Amino acid sequence: MRASFAFTIAAFIMVNAMWAQQTPANKPSRSDLISRLRSDNVQVRSEAFESVRTDSEVLRDPKVRVALVDLLDRENHETPSVSGENEGYAEYTSWLADTVAKIVDWSSQRQVCILADSAVPPNELADHAKVAVPCLLQRYKSAQNLDRGYVVAMLVQALAKGKGELDALTVAKVQEAILAGLHDPDHGIRGETIRALGKFGGEDMIPALRASADAETSDDAGSRSIRKRTLKAITEIEKRAGKTQ
Repeated sequence: MRASFAFTIAAFIMVNAMWAQQTPANKPSRSDLISRLRSDNVQVRSEAFESVRTDSEVLRDPKVRVALVDLLDRENHETPSVSGENEGYAEYTSWLADTVAKIVDWSSQRQVCILADSAVPPNELADHAKVAVPCLLQRYKSAQNLDRGYVVAMLVQALAKGKGELDALTVAKVQEAILAGLHDPDHGIRGETIRALGKFGGEDMIPALRASADAETSDDAGSRSIRKRTLKAITEIEKRAGKTQ
């Protein structure tokens, strides 16, 4: 019985040793991995990213980090005809932005601006308002359609968390962008702005929100929804300020 048990343990150790020897051979080298992250084929790039996004050891490699930031920069500028944009691609770029947000060099304006150019800017940008807000304002100027709503929403959050880090001129520019989002003709942009204000806005935004709600005089479903959400945002701000129970 003991001999049989010892044989089983020895066999188990041998199998594990063989597996340990074979596994590295099946893993691409760092240089090969970086090459795949820079491939002209989006599927190769996305598969290479998927192989590293949860590998903490690989993510500590400075060269891999640079390659991931460059990859996000590339995907930010891909056109639908190249990327074949669809739900899967959107999910891939979302995971990529979230991963870069955890490894980005916050002292690098270039890297932070690449992160701010993400389709949906990650929440980490709001925690680094001083370096992120100029990038977000730059993005706001060129953002189109719903993307602009996401950028304004992040500006609301960044202003709430880092107003003390920003100079008066920058604060004024952020407030101007927020007010523009609140009055944008696109329901989606207004909706994103209102949602962010309800979650992060201060009491100073209540008059603008009330005026926005009063301006929703149309009886169409979109206008009614916006008015309802605006009034809800006011209530949320007042609750944070301790003015309602």
